[in-house]
Amino acid sequence: EAAILGGARAAADMLDEHRLLCAHRRGPSGVAHWNRQVERWLTDATGEPIWTDWYAGRPVLVTANDYGRRLYNGDTGVAVVRGESLTVAIGEQEFAAGRLSDVDTMHAMTIHKSQGSQADEVTVLLPAEESRLLTRELFYTAVTRAKKRVRVVGTEASVRAAVGRRAVRASGLARRLA
Repeated sequence: EAAILGGARAAADMLDEHRLLCAHRRGPSGVAHWNRQVERWLTDATGEPIWTDWYAGRPVLVTANDYGRRLYNGDTGVAVVRGESLTVAIGEQEFAAGRLSDVDTMHAMTIHKSQGSQADEVTVLLPAEESRLLTRELFYTAVTRAKKRVRVVGTEASVRAAVGRRAVRASGLARRLA
């Protein structure tokens, strides 16, 4: 509602209330699936189908640095109504929606991309226990994004796998420093 009424600050503040975090980008427990699902729910709730990439309230995640515009990978924003058009409020700046190319919809985001950010409440969607991404470090990163409350959605086996599996680092840095 704030985005429709042009309240850029209020709409942006709402982004920090809740984050939906996924380990994967694709698949049934991935970001792409959940972004589409949330947009279907929005269509059902409002009766207004989402026909285009840009709509009031669309949360966005900047995916590449644009030093000229002072936009950085990981910045977040929201599309808001300004008169007859949409702008995207990112921090204290606003941009014409059609002029931003390196952004993704952010109803859901990967745990990896969430590093460095926090929200009041976080919902973590765990993949199947076989997922190689499911590690203690990833799980820790996910649950520590929450300021007040965390909700974990997954099987007991997935939680056990996450807590019990350490990430294997293969950078070769130790060998190079020796």
